[in-house]
Formats: sequence, structure tokens, C-alpha cells
Amino acid sequence: MERTPWRVELMRTAQGRQPADLVVAGGAVLDVYTGELLREWVVATRGDRVAYVGPMVEGLVGPETEVLEAAGQLVVPGLVDGHTHLFGARYSPHAAVPHIVAGGTTCLVTELSELGYVAGELGIRTALDAVRQLPVKVYATLPPLAATTPHLERHAPPAEVYRELLQDPLVVGLGEVYWGNLVLREDPRLVELVDLTLRARKVVEGHAAGCRGVRLAAYAAGGVTSCHEPTDAEEVLERLRLGYHTMVREGKIRQELEAVAPLWQKGRVDLRRLSLVTDTVGAREILEEGYMDAVVRKAVRLGMDPVAAVRAASLAPAERFGLDGEVGGLAPGRYADFSLVPDLREFQPTVVVSNGRVVAREGKPLVFAGSHRYPEALLRSLRVEVPPADAFRVRAPVLRGAVQVRVVEMVTHLVTREGQAELPVREGWLEPEGDVALVAVLDRDGAGPPFVGFVRGFGLHRGACATSMAWDSPLVLAVGKSAEELRCALLRLVSLGGGVVVCAGEQVVAELAAPVAGVVSLDPLEEVARRETEVDEALRALGAVGPRPSLSVDVLAGLAIPHLRVCDRGYVRVRDGAVLGLWPEGSAAGP
Repeated sequence: MERTPWRVELMRTAQGRQPADLVVAGGAVLDVYTGELLREWVVATRGDRVAYVGPMVEGLVGPETEVLEAAGQLVVPGLVDGHTHLFGARYSPHAAVPHIVAGGTTCLVTELSELGYVAGELGIRTALDAVRQLPVKVYATLPPLAATTPHLERHAPPAEVYRELLQDPLVVGLGEVYWGNLVLREDPRLVELVDLTLRARKVVEGHAAGCRGVRLAAYAAGGVTSCHEPTDAEEVLERLRLGYHTMVREGKIRQELEAVAPLWQKGRVDLRRLSLVTDTVGAREILEEGYMDAVVRKAVRLGMDPVAAVRAASLAPAERFGLDGEVGGLAPGRYADFSLVPDLREFQPTVVVSNGRVVAREGKPLVFAGSHRYPEALLRSLRVEVPPADAFRVRAPVLRGAVQVRVVEMVTHLVTREGQAELPVREGWLEPEGDVALVAVLDRDGAGPPFVGFVRGFGLHRGACATSMAWDSPLVLAVGKSAEELRCALLRLVSLGGGVVVCAGEQVVAELAAPVAGVVSLDPLEEVARRETEVDEALRALGAVGPRPSLSVDVLAGLAIPHLRVCDRGYVRVRDGAVLGLWPEGSAAGP
């Protein structure tokens, strides 16, 4: 017998002509469309969709209907994270999603850049396949793969591949396009990708860190319609006034809620186009604090109206991506994603429903996400051979004395600038001393010798840290006080297939294996949290500073944050992409 079309079943259930699969009764429905709390309303589902929201209708409950009693509680739409990096947080999506959904987050929009930089089209398609069968909705943006220098963009697929991928129903747009590449350099490849995306009726995500005034206007004129990089209330307001869908981050990398809070504390502007996002949450934070639920709680603590906070974490991001017919609110035809929450200010769900199924109770997941079989090519992505220790020493232009060298100077744990340091020369080799350490950069495909430079402000007194999780590149990075320690950390990193390693002397003292493209661990979330904590504690014991010292190593190759970065060919000045050498202009050793 031919099955009745599912929308016909929804219409019949809405009228009480066919029993619902699940009915939530006795509570109050939070309507994010109007901001009302609708008491004594019920939510009825059929399959994975909402069929009816309103006062109880005769015929909704049948012999097979599951009834959830919500007395004293609010029925709240599933939360939506509109910007995250599921493949850039060290854990696998399959390990994290059961814990994420337990706090009421039922939909995520993720970037795919991490696998894309390493494996191009294979990495992007693998990431899309990996998220298709998860117990939450995961949509994706395609990574533009703009790196600090063009040679690091070699894995970027041609435009024809992007055109095809944009037809995938999971793909909602083009991922964060760095404003400098589009506005200042007018990168032809990015201009073409933006045009392809808009022609496909998808959206273009922005990354406008530090962009203001006419350049911010030019960025919007270029087709970019969102930004998740504002760091205070004025930057948020500037973007909202220009029509940007503006995202405020509270996660592992950045925490902006407190700085942005005056925007709603003063109550001066309409925030309908403001979304709350994570931009990635660490494993330990998910386990101890939660996910988007924790973001909503903090926003409310900082004075945001609870209904407005939920709307900014549900309907607003759904509307930004044109997904509001599917997720973001409790209405007929949408996916049956919601939570029962006793107190909106505390936002601690007692029951979470995703796709019409109960998936969590009392903060504990009831679903298992399984695992994904990754292609062998992604599990063997580190093809570099670690050279002898002498390759990580820097020969001086003189046999003795001291010389000036160019250094990456850490301004914060993420932001850098170009600096200089005077280093002593011993037997013809430069000796890092004080707060200066070596930084070594290798191409993971084994192309060419390493670049060895210097970084100041990382804090190491001894030891080394090596990582294959370098941002925006297929590079391997290491920071250390000696060539021997650098080599020790790199050798172990390659033997693990990727991840992050800390050495002291020539002993491995902490490590996290991430064999999928060198960026994703296959361990349970609890193990990733433990190992990640051990890595950062080991680095701090060796003198490293900052809240997450290992993250400071990852970001040294990234184009996203100013001002001086590194690649396998030298230092890179972010503002113009110039590759610079060790010797400052005008020095005795310089050009």
C-alpha cells in the first residue's frame, strides 16, 4: 500500500483526524515568533515534525500516543548554533553531539575548513558525509580556503566543485570569507566563489575582525551578509546598521557577551538580527558547563531578556540561513525539536526532543551517535619526514656577538605583531634566550625544508609543543626552546598521525592524538577533555602563558587574526600577504 504523504499526515493530525505520535501537555509554549508564553497550549508531533501547536484538540491523543507531562515547565524551541567548527575543536562530532543535545541544542551550522585545508574536496565531502546521520541537524558552509599565502591554498577545489556542492541540501552557504582578502586584495577566486554562492541562493558568511567604516561597507557591498567577529557593543551596532546578521560569540576561542551586553542593557536598538553563537566550545566546557544552553544562561545573567536570549539562540540564526521553515521555532511543519525547561533564566532542560524523539533527560543524553569511517587518506595526512635537529637551528651571519632578528611578538594569546629581538650568537648559531623561543614550520606533505624563526611572549622556559592543528593551512608547527626538544615533539606528533604533543628535555610529557587529518581525535569526549587539559597544564608548567597555550601555537599560522604569522617559507604579514625573512630591513644581516 502506498504510504500517505507526510505533509498530509501532519494536516490530519493538526485537525485531530489522526492521533499524534507525541503530545506535550500541561506546560506553557514559548512562542519565539511573538515573544508570548502561551499557557495550556500543547505541542503535537507526527514523525519527526510538529503537526500542531495550540489548545488541546479532541483526537490528538490515541492509544499509541506518547504523552509528555510538562506541568510547571516551558516548552522551548530547540537551540540553534549558527556558527561553530565541529571539526576544529579537536573532538569528533560523533563524540560531542550526544552531550551537546543534552542541553537543548538540536541544530548546528558548522564550518568545514579544517578538513578542507588538509584534503580539499575529499576533506569537504568527508565532513559532509560525517554529519548526515547525527541525532541533531547539522548544516554546513563551504570553506573558501583562503590562506596566508597562495601556495597554502593548493587543496582548494575549483569553482566547478563548489557549484556542485552548493546544491547539497546540507550546504547553506559559503563559509567565513576574510575581509582583507576580499576588500583589500580583491582576490579573484574569492570574488568568484561569492558570486557562485549568491547565484545558488545561498548566503556568504563574513569574518570582519578589525574592519570598520568604509571597508565594512565595502565588505557588505561585496556580498557578505554576516559577521561573527565584533568584540564590543559599538562594533555590533555598526554591523547591525549596515544590515549584517551579527553574531556574538561565547565559546572556546572568544567570549564577547560581557563586552556586548551594554547593547541590550541600555535597550536602545532592535536586536532581531543578532544571534548568539559559540564559534567552538572545548570538550571540558561541554561536559562541565554545557553548550548553547550555557550561552543563553550567561546572556540572561548579563541582563538580556530570557525570551530575547532564546530567540537569539534559535529563530535568529535559523532566519539568517533561511532555515526558519525547518528549525528555530515551535510551529506546524517544523522539525519536532524542543526542550522542557522549568525556569527560562536557568535554562536547564529536563527533557530534550529532537526529530520527534526524546534524546535526553535531566542533562543526560539517551542517544549514541556512533562513529564515522574516515578515508585512509585522511588518516595518513602527515607525510612529512622530521629532519635532524640541526635543521631547527638558525645559523647567524657572524660567528660571535649578537644580531637583530625579526620575531612574532605575542600581544595576547591570539593576537600578534611584528617585533625584533637581539639574540646572542654562539659558535655561529643564534641562541634563543629569555622570553624568545624557536618556531618551526613544516609542510605536512614534505615539500621543502622547514622555516625556523622566533616567537616572543609565549613564555616557555624549556620544552616544546608541536601541533598539526595549525589554523588555515596544511602545516605542522612547533614552538620550543631548543632544536632537540622541537624535534622530539615533532617525531612523536608524526608517529601519532597528528594532534598536539608537549616535550620537556627529550621526554614526551603530554599529548592528544588526532589522527583524522591531524585535527580530529577519535577518542570519547571525556578523554579528549582530559588530554587537552594535560597538554595545557604541561605547557604552563614549562612557563607558557595564556588561558590555552596550545591554542596559541595553533593560531600562529592563521590568517584570521592580525598581524604577523608564519608559514613554511617565512613570516607572513597579514595586511598584505608579504612573506618576510629572519632579518629586519636595515640590519647588518638583512637585505
